[in-house]
Amino acid sequence: MRLLFSSSRRIEETIRDLADEVTVVIVTHNTQQAARVSGQCAFFPAEQGTPGQIVEHGPTPAMFSTPSDPRTADYAEGRFG
Repeated sequence: MRLLFSSSRRIEETIRDLADEVTVVIVTHNTQQAARVSGQCAFFPAEQGTPGQIVEHGPTPAMFSTPSDPRTADYAEGRFG
């Protein structure tokens, strides 16, 4: 387990380093990681086996503190997903 934390930390450091030079896009189910490494965030849940559609996007702090869509709030708060 220790290796995983170290690997994740190194990946996140690399993302931050690269973000000054290029646009980095990551897709993750780990909301804590998204909050740590992203400046902009999008939420697109897959509902009832259908492909996800973006229901909300914007600056990461706003997405996690004051989301406008209740589905985003539920996911960010761990109520589903």
